[in-house]
Amino acid sequence: MRRLSIALVATTLLVGLATAPVTAATKQPVGSRINLFLGNQPFAASTAFHIDDGFGFVDTSTVDAIGKYSFALDVDGGPRAADFIQRSQSSAFELLELWFFNFASGLTGTHTFTGHFFEPCNGGSVPCNGNRIHTPVETLTLSAIVAFS
Repeated sequence: MRRLSIALVATTLLVGLATAPVTAATKQPVGSRINLFLGNQPFAASTAFHIDDGFGFVDTSTVDAIGKYSFALDVDGGPRAADFIQRSQSSAFELLELWFFNFASGLTGTHTFTGHFFEPCNGGSVPCNGNRIHTPVETLTLSAIVAFS
């Protein structure tokens, strides 16, 4: 019985190690980026693509409630979960936070993609409209109709 337990544990570990690189590789964008800021556009059918968007913070010490900033994507009116979120630094931003949506098999036909940008209200540049301060409110909505052919 003990040999069976050791063999089972060893097999489980080997399977886990064998699949680890596959798991790590999933946090990469696929194909070209479709940029919602460009509006309606054509794209090759059945070709991998991704959509990413988010926020860049120049000085994180002056930004309240960074965790309340978010980006959401709808495809043809239905929400789509982000495949991963990437946080990094660049020469232009102290913190860059992007939400990635991968479409590894591409699409065919015509589809509408709508991006929703949420920021915490602060009573100033982002009005609270009766909400408590730092409540996430939608500050920008972008839609693009993409014809995949």
